[in-house]
Amino acid sequence: MAAPSLSEIVLRCRERLQEGRERCRIQHDAGSRGVQVSARICDLYDDLVLEAWNHACLDHFGGETPRGIALVAHGGFGRRDLAPYSDADMMLITRARSTADAERIAKSLTRDLVDIGLDVGFAMRTPAEACSLSWRDPVIFTSLTESRFVAGSFNIFRSFFESLRRGARRRRSRLIRDLIEARRQEREKWGDTNYLLRPNVKKSRGGLRDIQMIRWIGFARYGEVDLERLLKFGALTDNDYRLIRRAYDFLIRLRNELHFREGRAQDVLDRPTQMAIADAWGYEGGDGMLPVETFMQEYFDVAREVRYASTFFADDNRSRPIISQAVERLLSKRIAQGVRMGPSHIWVEGAYLESFATDLAQVLRFMSMANHHRRRIGHHTWQTIREAMQTRPPTRPDAESIGAFLSLMSRGGRLAPLLRRLHELRIIEQLIPAFRRARGLLQFNAYHKYTVDAHCIRAVEVATDFADEQSAMGRRYRRLKDKTLLHLALLIHDIGKGYDEDHSVVGARIARETGELLELDPGSIEILEWLILKHLAVNTVAFRHDLSDPQIVLSFAKEVGSIRRLELLIVHSVADLAAVGPGVVTDWKMKLVEDLYLRTRRYFETGDLESYDDSVVRDYRAQVKTYLVDEPEQAMSRKLLANAPASMLRRVNSEDLAAQLIEVGRSIDDGEKSLCISQYDPVASAMRYTVVHDQGENRIGVFARVTGAFLSCGLGILRAEIDTLGDIVWDEFWVSDPDYPDEPPLRRIEKVCDRIKHLLDTPEAPLPPQRSTWSLERNRESPQVNILPTKVDFDNETLDRYTILSLFAYDRTGLLYHIARAFSQLHVVLHFAKIDTHLDQVADVFYVSEENGAKLEDYDRQEQVRQALLEVVSGDK
Repeated sequence: MAAPSLSEIVLRCRERLQEGRERCRIQHDAGSRGVQVSARICDLYDDLVLEAWNHACLDHFGGETPRGIALVAHGGFGRRDLAPYSDADMMLITRARSTADAERIAKSLTRDLVDIGLDVGFAMRTPAEACSLSWRDPVIFTSLTESRFVAGSFNIFRSFFESLRRGARRRRSRLIRDLIEARRQEREKWGDTNYLLRPNVKKSRGGLRDIQMIRWIGFARYGEVDLERLLKFGALTDNDYRLIRRAYDFLIRLRNELHFREGRAQDVLDRPTQMAIADAWGYEGGDGMLPVETFMQEYFDVAREVRYASTFFADDNRSRPIISQAVERLLSKRIAQGVRMGPSHIWVEGAYLESFATDLAQVLRFMSMANHHRRRIGHHTWQTIREAMQTRPPTRPDAESIGAFLSLMSRGGRLAPLLRRLHELRIIEQLIPAFRRARGLLQFNAYHKYTVDAHCIRAVEVATDFADEQSAMGRRYRRLKDKTLLHLALLIHDIGKGYDEDHSVVGARIARETGELLELDPGSIEILEWLILKHLAVNTVAFRHDLSDPQIVLSFAKEVGSIRRLELLIVHSVADLAAVGPGVVTDWKMKLVEDLYLRTRRYFETGDLESYDDSVVRDYRAQVKTYLVDEPEQAMSRKLLANAPASMLRRVNSEDLAAQLIEVGRSIDDGEKSLCISQYDPVASAMRYTVVHDQGENRIGVFARVTGAFLSCGLGILRAEIDTLGDIVWDEFWVSDPDYPDEPPLRRIEKVCDRIKHLLDTPEAPLPPQRSTWSLERNRESPQVNILPTKVDFDNETLDRYTILSLFAYDRTGLLYHIARAFSQLHVVLHFAKIDTHLDQVADVFYVSEENGAKLEDYDRQEQVRQALLEVVSGDK
């Protein structure tokens, strides 16, 4: 009988693959366990691979199986935990004399499988080559530990796998060390915390890869990857085994869901998908929490369990040099009853360990000692504590436990890692009950990278790191004699999130309750409550207001009240900001924070709001003036310098500002109304455009035309600062250019500047249309996840001359232009603005007035402006 043609094989198997995936999806949607669906997917892959294998054998060897060749599945295919669109990793193991036959099989097999629609990873090796590569590359080793026989010669497969097993056990110390290091590097890339807001369910910390690492280390140490066998060997505890099995099934099912939803390999759990899965899987909210928050809290619980089990398994099986262990014990000394301390570790002696581990007060005192002496807790000691605390029923802490906790909180050192351990054991929430709700709580913005609890502990870590910095913030942190309140405030500053009420107000109430539970004195409770209530005040004032205005500083100083509180609040604010995520603290932001601190401290010390500006600004003007000549051709430049507000000065160095003043003065003398100056800012990785325009009496619409020019060129405005010098508008814009991630070429800059000048000089000219752009981003967030409310607030109390209008919203393309156009249509005059865009959020402040110079004080007028801006933000205009 003639063999069927290749096209018939491919077409038949393609149809089987499509139908098989659909049946698996139906089984998945019906609520089947993740491991069952994955096993069925693997069976489907096996059937297709065997059909392609049999066709290759029929085509080349008349249906006979060639001798000396084995087809092996490895990686996820070998492990049989495939997701619907996973790769099929395979290898042909061949004797040297069978290489030619193997090459013919390999060519036919890979061609057919790719044509069928499988993503195939394929290699051909002799047993010796495969083992040799495994010893050199931990990635290859981990994949081959999961090898499974598929077809061909079982004797060849058995010979290879036994050689791999024996060789691994002989090299176990080095292999385990390399495995742990390779996993550490992978975690750094995909997320070295199990509390990421957009986790990779396979590669982020606490994901499937950490479970797989247990299997791989088990193979190197015991020659086994099966978790049940590792349990029987005593390598896993009963509790860890149960936790891992539960977590494994949850993560496998979740990964299957991601693949089915995308119709492709997808392991990143982004925010729109989180919400969709929570709804599809029937999660319910409650107690002010959304269903998606309940779902993600379960995910984070699972990831935490996996992280701990895999970390302890790795520590148990990592070889430590006998000499270093002996030195550690030889040089140790007893520092308390049952407690010894060596050069790098601290531990509890065996005779005391069992009773010690169940006593919360003793555990907290022990951790405080570890922090005080900056020693790591011995692995065996911590493992015993962990197991004891997991079975200990939660109880209200006694006075001794509270005292030990406060002692721990009073020092920096390794405080943050110890708090993470206490959090994982659910001890923090016994001391601070409100912390339970923050566990794994989402933050619905791209600004934050971590969950609420992870962010709070990270903020503590940032603050304690200040101790080693030779910076102004480091000096302020070290000046705090008692750091307990700072550390405690950072630990709880955001646990008011997730309620309908403002999280600072809720957090302040929680702070008072916490202070009373921890038996703090009334003065300390009052400061703790105030710190939480005002923890956003520094960012609000520094980043959104004109710090050269004495009224702004005076208002802030009244909220703060003293130098001690100022220093606490400044350190708290910077630590909080830095803990949001990488790249959030910029030189620009730190400069503004430092400026606010110095102005406020000077006021507390002298009672004079003007002295700071008088000295600093006077000196700066003098520096700039040295670059200007006392000649008629620079008279306008000198006049501009004399009239420049303090808010405009010190944006750039004195020499650059002088150059700008000379250029602006020359253009005004030549009768030009508009000027655009460009400079690349490497710190912000953005182009900085300085736009100067003589607006005369027409003060409406200038800002809208400039932002419209940027929008029409396809540029995104990251930051802006707007000032006026009489009739002259002097605006600074930092913009991103999607066409040029680095500094754009001169022709591009000239095009942008020409567009801006044309639109300003010809106000009757229509604005060009917004440039259309294509985006290949798959992870762009859906509007449904933007659940934080848009805010438009009016403040007529702080300033005598202007209304302060504050806007919080989620960003979208052209938003600033549409806001500016709304101001123009409403005949609202813009005098000063600070625009700050970070990822998906904008937080903008505008100093505005009516055309006649009056504030926007009428309620109906405010509502008119508010509704117009809300329509702009929602996209209705």
